[in-house]
Amino acid sequence: MRKPFLTYFLICAVPLLLLAALNYWNATRSINNTARTIVQTDLHSFTAAVDQLLDAQGKQVLQLASPNTEAGASNQPALIIGVLDHRFFKSLVVYDAARKPHWSTGSSPPPPDERVWTTQGNVLLERSLNEGSSNMTLEFSTPIHSSNGLGNEGAVVGIVDLPSVLAAAAHPLDGSSSRNESAPRIVITDRANAVVYESPSGSQVSGSVTASAPMPRLNFTAAVSRSTGAFVWRARVWGAVGFLLALLLAALAAFLLDRHVRARSRGIARVEEDLSAIAQGDIDRQILLQSSDAARPIADNINVMTAKMRAQFAREAESRQFDSFVRLSAMLTHDLKNAIEGLSLTVNNMERHFDNEQFRIDALKGLTNATDKLKDIVARLSRPVSSLSGEHKRPTKTDLVPILKRVIAMTAEPARGKHTIQTRLPANLYALADATRVEEVVENLILNALEAMGDKSGTLTIEAGPDAKGLPSFSVSDTGPGMTQTFIDNRLFRPFSTTKKNGIGLGLYTCREVIRAGGGSIDVQSDAGAGTTFRVVLPSIPTRPA
Repeated sequence: MRKPFLTYFLICAVPLLLLAALNYWNATRSINNTARTIVQTDLHSFTAAVDQLLDAQGKQVLQLASPNTEAGASNQPALIIGVLDHRFFKSLVVYDAARKPHWSTGSSPPPPDERVWTTQGNVLLERSLNEGSSNMTLEFSTPIHSSNGLGNEGAVVGIVDLPSVLAAAAHPLDGSSSRNESAPRIVITDRANAVVYESPSGSQVSGSVTASAPMPRLNFTAAVSRSTGAFVWRARVWGAVGFLLALLLAALAAFLLDRHVRARSRGIARVEEDLSAIAQGDIDRQILLQSSDAARPIADNINVMTAKMRAQFAREAESRQFDSFVRLSAMLTHDLKNAIEGLSLTVNNMERHFDNEQFRIDALKGLTNATDKLKDIVARLSRPVSSLSGEHKRPTKTDLVPILKRVIAMTAEPARGKHTIQTRLPANLYALADATRVEEVVENLILNALEAMGDKSGTLTIEAGPDAKGLPSFSVSDTGPGMTQTFIDNRLFRPFSTTKKNGIGLGLYTCREVIRAGGGSIDVQSDAGAGTTFRVVLPSIPTRPA
């Protein structure tokens, strides 16, 4: 996907997404208001349904006591049973004029309301007989008047089962809930705030809206609650649809805008393609556009710039070749200088110690080693590429002690007449290193130490052994003038930086690069006026598990 398309998409999508987010926020804000309105409607419908059902049962009791039925004067249970709605009555009792049960259905009822014996007219009396949530009933009682109107002939008492009435009133609310909305929860409590009826039973779910109202007729309080989860779900669905539409519209607008811009900027696309190839190294490429293209001036300027770059790169290539030659010459000059200094020490001491047979043996070995080094320098001249690349042999298990002794005998021993030479070497000390490179490092460090002490008599100390971590190490110390910390930090290991009149400045730099290439380290401790110590730490031989 092209980057401009993404830019256009973001430009178009941000306002549309903000509008969708605003609509979603408004929808979520109205959730509670909508749910509260629905719950209020449910509560009103429920209480109205309860009143209607109770009124209907009361009318049935009044109908049984009507003189037209002759209920009190006859023994027609079938007629009485046919009038009743048996879903809601727990029992029905017909009393005679002696206040004794004449006929009854269901369980034995409590004594009727005393007012029924003194009430005149076609009057319905109500009395709550609630005895806890397991026995909620309402008593309907009415007197039975004689057909001649001369007095009461008895009474009809109906006991209504309130849970059945409440359940019947709640049933329409359950059926009115949509597929995505749960049924309302109805809780009826008494004056002591104890729950006497609950539909459906269970604990109150969080995230719901509740409305309550008293039921004076029954001395109850009705509470209806609905979960807002369905409303939230509906709002989220429409919110997701709004976000999706916003993204689709943004993508369509971005596509059309990108297509229009690309149709008017084909030349810029060609310049971009060729410029990318030039940036990746193809500087010989030229950008060719028609003269009528608006991007033609840009292409011409880039072509001029690449031509100048090609000329500059050619000059830099020549300069790098010359720098390589200079560096090779400096390195070879440094190695020749070290070889000549070793030969010079041997020649200077030859007149005084030539009669010493051991000196002649050591001098002959030194001359042989110097000759080998000169041959090696000539060989390096024949392969300048590998000489400059810094390639090293694969490190192998190397005993450092013979190397140290050989270099000491060749470079330090000839100066014993002028300086004190101290060595502290173990019987052997193995390290993972390139023996040839390590020998060059030791030779360079010893020659530097001897040059640092100059004509004044001093002490040269060469030590070897494992360091505090058990790694093989060796050190070369002198009692020369030392160095300042500023010089160590800024100039000591920098190439072509030296304080010697005839120095090149590659010795210590080469030593550090050689040791680092082998996985080791070299550090220096020096005090002005007190001397200098160079310490080299090399990798140890890995131990194989038994």
